[in-house]
Amino acid sequence: RVLMKASVIRSSLFAATDAVGIPDGIAMQLADVFGGDIDFYRDLRKGDRFTVVYEIYHLGGRPVRAGRLLAAEFVSQGRHLRAVHFGSSYYAPDGRNLRKAFLRAPLEFSRVSSGFGMRRHPIHSGWRAHKGIDYAAPIGARVRAVGDGVVDYAGIKSGYGNVVILRHNGQYSTLYAHLSRIAVRRGARVAQNDTIGLVGQTGWATGPHLHYEFRIAGQARNPLAVALPSGLPVPAQSLAAFRAQAEPLVARLDLLANANVALLD
Repeated sequence: RVLMKASVIRSSLFAATDAVGIPDGIAMQLADVFGGDIDFYRDLRKGDRFTVVYEIYHLGGRPVRAGRLLAAEFVSQGRHLRAVHFGSSYYAPDGRNLRKAFLRAPLEFSRVSSGFGMRRHPIHSGWRAHKGIDYAAPIGARVRAVGDGVVDYAGIKSGYGNVVILRHNGQYSTLYAHLSRIAVRRGARVAQNDTIGLVGQTGWATGPHLHYEFRIAGQARNPLAVALPSGLPVPAQSLAAFRAQAEPLVARLDLLANANVALLD
């Protein structure tokens, strides 16, 4: 069975999905689909809204589990984002791949406790360059790979404590530090969103958090500001099949969007 639901952000994504009975599994898929464009902790604002079209499986006339997110729309701070499932990815209605090569953040829901750039070091006196982003999170929170890659390092490294470094295609690499547990080994291949460790307080960490660095050609870049490369669009030979699948789903999104506008008016 296919369901359509819409909701408005009042405080958080999960509060909004819970309010209208959208399963947590669909909420997580929604966050994953738009995770390259929206940081669901920093970017959400009261009044942002979204629409989802998804599968739900029934047994004996009763819903037993959520299936796949088929289509979605997210309106955040004036930006209108739409996604349609096709094959193994999600695409905009014009065929652009919404799956970025990298997720914007390595934690699903957290807050930035220390930004990128110069800061007064919490342990050593004086100002130093902070080459990454610190995310405050409880010990044991899941740390995910922001992109496909190979584990270049997994172990202890001075002030970083337990650290994982991933090497991605081209000139990109990412670093995840102060982990309480490392879940990968050097040389292992990982896929985007795989668990690579757990948040901790190792090394020079003064409290539980994740230190995250994004590097291009060895140079640290601001993970929250750097332009992220996109995945490949729908192949030309598959465009007809994509349009045939996308058009009825987009029509459902239009139907709910128009209903929402009428309610807002």
